Amino acid sequence: MKFWSGSLLLGLLVVLYLQSCVEGQHMNEPSVCCFSFYKGRIPLQRIMKYETTRSDCTKPGVVFTVWSGKRVCVEPADDWVKQAMDQIDKRALGN
Repeated sequence: MKFWSGSLLLGLLVVLYLQSCVEGQHMNEPSVCCFSFYKGRIPLQRIMKYETTRSDCTKPGVVFTVWSGKRVCVEPADDWVKQAMDQIDKRALGN
């Protein structure tokens, strides 16, 4: 009986250790990455805010959040995306 309870305790400790390792790895994951991009244009009036993807994502991207709460990945190199980001920055500064 003593051997069984010691094995059970050891097994639980191993499971807890592995769980903490898995959780620690998820801390370094990007909060948002884009794997495909919306091809159309989003009217500036519908865009509430934007964020850029982190550098450890496989593809760089911009995520627009529209007023309905939907998040849309777009290509950061597109001219309309750059212009929209500039306008949103100006809007945030009150200009």
